[in-house]
Amino acid sequence: MAMQLPKNHKKRENNFQIDGFLDETLREGAERCLFAVDEDKKYELIKKLVDSGIRDIIIGSGPKDPSLIFKCLSAKHDFGKLPEDVNFAFILLLNSWEPLYETFKSFPKEFLNDLTISFGMVEYQQEHQLFERVVEKFRKIGVTKFRASLLNNFSNGVDEDKYAQITHHINRCVNEGFDTVRINDSLGTIYPEAMEVLSANLVYDYPNLNFCLHAYNDRGLGLQNALISIYNGFNMIEGAVAGYGNRSGLPAIETLVRIFSEKNITIKNTNLDLEKLKEAAIRTDEIFMTVPNIYRPESGLVVNKENLGVLNIPDYLGVERKTDYFLNKVGLHLGTVQKALKSGGFSESLINNSDFIKEVREKVEEKMMLIAAEKQSKFEGIVSEIYEFYSTGVLGAKDIQEIAEQCALEKRTLEQKVFQYSER
Repeated sequence: MAMQLPKNHKKRENNFQIDGFLDETLREGAERCLFAVDEDKKYELIKKLVDSGIRDIIIGSGPKDPSLIFKCLSAKHDFGKLPEDVNFAFILLLNSWEPLYETFKSFPKEFLNDLTISFGMVEYQQEHQLFERVVEKFRKIGVTKFRASLLNNFSNGVDEDKYAQITHHINRCVNEGFDTVRINDSLGTIYPEAMEVLSANLVYDYPNLNFCLHAYNDRGLGLQNALISIYNGFNMIEGAVAGYGNRSGLPAIETLVRIFSEKNITIKNTNLDLEKLKEAAIRTDEIFMTVPNIYRPESGLVVNKENLGVLNIPDYLGVERKTDYFLNKVGLHLGTVQKALKSGGFSESLINNSDFIKEVREKVEEKMMLIAAEKQSKFEGIVSEIYEFYSTGVLGAKDIQEIAEQCALEKRTLEQKVFQYSER
């Protein structure tokens, strides 16, 4: 049965405050990157994110990520190199928790008390109460801050049955004393109208919980769904600089910050610097070896460049903004040439001389086409290198198998040598 909005539900679309902003740049960026990323570069990025004002950073979920968290907590507690109000979280998947638990057991109590463990795959082995048992284990070693990330397939929308599945696991989290639950649109398939109904009902049924949406962009709706969630009562939001995230990515933090400033949406105890976020986004491209999206909103390399001349609609509408003008063949109207000459102080007689204006335009177009031919050749070479870059050196299951076969062969060879030596 289709769900409805709660009775007397009211949306909020501007002039309100939310309680938190979760950053996924490190975790999702590292998961998406085809190649291994150096830990020191990750730490460099963390410092940039912190400098931009971000205060709740999800580091990762991999077997080596606890060492990076340890480095961050050490920088914060032992050396004062990171602000006291920065929170670090680790996504713990319940199908691979044991070795990670052993690693975290070695952390100082002070670090464990400051670390947030966010559980994923809460439904995994629920018949054996695995989630509840693992929470208790982490509590016993000193962890006090927890979240849960509920995985969902919203390909068929949200009906009463789906809602019941979600609330079943939320109730398990509530029974464990959790105050924050992340709702994952794990495949990026939920539509805004379904997201509105889901978020409104969850907030109505659980007024004392903190909710946020993990919104993937597979349908191009991640940003919209994230906004819909807070419009309808979720009091936390999450994203990543440059929209980094698995598959098509997450909502871009720099875009959210721009929207927040225009709609007067604030974040409790958090002030994000848009310019520094843009710098972090560009550095993220470099660290995760991603070809920059030059037209990405806010942080794209040429997103603030606009066509010079008479066809520039924002200029025609009188919009004030930071703009770096460029000229291409599309914009090479006679009026564009006249406008350029006028701003350069040319005489009215030349500006109004149609033959002169046509001659200038032809000369400019000749230069333009020479540059374009050279650029086309270089571009083809760059594209070829990009395809080669991303299609080679990418490891997979086959590489694990080949390395395992080599290890097994070396082991058998060693055992044979030991046996032969013992026979002498």
